Amino acid sequence: MNITKSKIKRINSLYIHIPFCTKICPYCDFVKVLDIPSFRIKYVDEIIKDISFLYSLDAKFKTIYIGGGTPSILTYDELEKLLSALKPLLKTNYEFTIEANPESIDETKLKIMKKYGINRISIGIQSFNKSLLESINRDFNIDYFKLINLVKKYITNINVDLIYGLPNQSLEMIKEDLEFFIKLDINHISTYSLILEKNTVFSLKGVKEVDDETSRTYYDYILSYLRKHNFKRYEVSNFAKEGYESKHNLTYWKDKEYLALGVGASGYIGNIRYKNSSSLSKYLNGIRDYKSEVVTPKDELEYYFICNLRLEKGFTFKNFQNKFNFDFLKRYKDIIVSLKNKNLVDYNGTNFYCTDEGIMLLDEVLRELI
Repeated sequence: MNITKSKIKRINSLYIHIPFCTKICPYCDFVKVLDIPSFRIKYVDEIIKDISFLYSLDAKFKTIYIGGGTPSILTYDELEKLLSALKPLLKTNYEFTIEANPESIDETKLKIMKKYGINRISIGIQSFNKSLLESINRDFNIDYFKLINLVKKYITNINVDLIYGLPNQSLEMIKEDLEFFIKLDINHISTYSLILEKNTVFSLKGVKEVDDETSRTYYDYILSYLRKHNFKRYEVSNFAKEGYESKHNLTYWKDKEYLALGVGASGYIGNIRYKNSSSLSKYLNGIRDYKSEVVTPKDELEYYFICNLRLEKGFTFKNFQNKFNFDFLKRYKDIIVSLKNKNLVDYNGTNFYCTDEGIMLLDEVLRELI
């Protein structure tokens, strides 16, 4: 891919993918492989080659996000090697996030993370319920209060992932998970409904998603509960206390450009959206294969609606005008009136956004606009 200094200067966000896991979650459709130490060591070396190329372009980023897979699976030496390579790419006032699983977090790793500038951590807990954790191959013997207090000594901006709609999960279990989460006293939560993608373990076993009515009941409860506890929903699945919204993920949801390194990682530069090859063997052998699509003006408009209308605040008329060079309210006047009459959208002097109902029926809103 032709990446130049002028293109890099526009890009503020970098994603790094670490695909290795000790166990494979039955619902996960991200690019991942069971951990093989020799592969992991070589993979880090290859990632650093790509990072070194960014040095030659004088690249600097406001946000860097290391996801997976399980980035916290890296050994102390591997983690230090990767983070020391990434630190020079940070601008001032940055957000530097790493994903981690509870069982692979320890104090030495936290010290290394802090040393090289990690200031946000996303912990994939998924549930605090032992029987549910067993059903998703994540039954770790963890004292979560002890773990979170340890993390807080080094990183105070903490996200926890929770999932709902799992087989045999009840509303009462969700309530207990949320209550436990609040007791941990952290500042961000991502709550995801179970979606069964092809070729995941759950899909191959014939596990079914909960019906729409049940999913809506679960989501409405989560939304109400977290709002009562001073969490603001700023995106469909993400809730934060004031000032703790994920700056990196807002890059995606605001449809801005970002760079991505590693197997299976997707990026967006100029009018090109690309996805790196999911072949680990190719990557380990230095082959940087990727697929790309040219984003037409029509595509870009659709992406903009799909991404921005997931946000509680939607998008600003000023940003829309600057990006597409026409007046949104004038062009979509009749559609807006129709959607507003259905209580699916609303707007003020600066922003157009979905209502609570509109966010739940976002597909209907998008069908009208696209």
